[in-house]
Amino acid sequence: MLIHGAVDNDIHPPRFGGAQRSFGLYRGLAAAHQVNVLCVVPNRNRASREERAAGVTLIRRRAWYTSLAWRLERARLAPLFSAAYTHRARARRLLQSLPGSADVLAVDFHLTGLFTRSRARLKVYLAQNVEYDHFRATQPPLLLSSVWAGRVRAFEARAVRSADRVVVVGEEDQARMRELYGLEDERTIVIPNGWDERTIRPPSPAERASARAAIGAGDGTYVAVFLASDVPHNRTALAGLLDRVLPALGGDSFRILVAGSITRALPRALPASVIARGEVEDLGAVLHAADAGLNPASEGGGSNVKLPTYLGAGLAAVSTRFGLRGFAALEPHVTTVPLERFAEALRARPRGWAAAGAPRPEAVSALAWGRLGAALGARLTEALEGQVALDLVREPRRARA
Repeated sequence: MLIHGAVDNDIHPPRFGGAQRSFGLYRGLAAAHQVNVLCVVPNRNRASREERAAGVTLIRRRAWYTSLAWRLERARLAPLFSAAYTHRARARRLLQSLPGSADVLAVDFHLTGLFTRSRARLKVYLAQNVEYDHFRATQPPLLLSSVWAGRVRAFEARAVRSADRVVVVGEEDQARMRELYGLEDERTIVIPNGWDERTIRPPSPAERASARAAIGAGDGTYVAVFLASDVPHNRTALAGLLDRVLPALGGDSFRILVAGSITRALPRALPASVIARGEVEDLGAVLHAADAGLNPASEGGGSNVKLPTYLGAGLAAVSTRFGLRGFAALEPHVTTVPLERFAEALRARPRGWAAAGAPRPEAVSALAWGRLGAALGARLTEALEGQVALDLVREPRRARA
């Protein structure tokens, strides 16, 4: 099966949640299928035009108008979403960048306009969120915000209507898509977010000692890590940690390690109990220094990739109930409390499965991207076979007509 994908960002290396989901699923699909992915990137992107990574062929094409959309959002005139209209207008040209005649076209929200020009037998919308809800919850103030929200909803409705299959991250999003757009269960595939089993694992004693020494954490120090990209809902979560959790922890025996582009939102003068690491190439080294992972989410869409990543690394995990959305199977392995009780939960010094000397829980192993991508491949193969059978039934009818 030849699968063509399309995303409106650079997904390799996959440094943040959206890219991690996209690359993780394409990588899992590539284990059994040929996968070519078009990455529509800004002009400033300096990565190679073509790259092969983990079995996936990445084809990067620079688009000046994505930078324009970014500037318009910064000026509060229009959202980044506005680039989706130009993607749709350039659909034929964008598709020409992908070699071969695809059996499946699997794209993210902003690239669903490519469905109009594709001859793929199976068109798949890889939804990261319910975009209408996500826009209303997280979009910064804009001129005519309500008008843009209506446009997002209309664009999402068209994407759902045009797709043969819609892949969602959890049952919550499935129910909301059904409510908003009448999406039938038979056209829906639920594939949760996962973690990278190639790079994420518990540390050896030497690796843990080295990682903790690098952040100045002593033997008696309990380290909780918050991984996040710099987006509005993560800024809200970070503010909650700094304003409500950190003061309640007290003492010198706790550290909060903040990693990812969210560190841009940290104040210049940091308390000694907060350690910032920015965007890192080796995420494992950050996780190796920690005892627990934090997911203080209170808003946003889809689900949080950080949660299965923490558990894949063997850490304890402390999350809000909202942060657990899309991961019902992980609930027995997560300390789930309101934000105001995070400090209390951390003072109990929870231990993950690795520190307890236990095997990795099957519920965590099942969320490895390789397994999730393989599961998606099986569902797409089944859907494609059904589509071919339907075409064979239709063809004689056309001939008789």
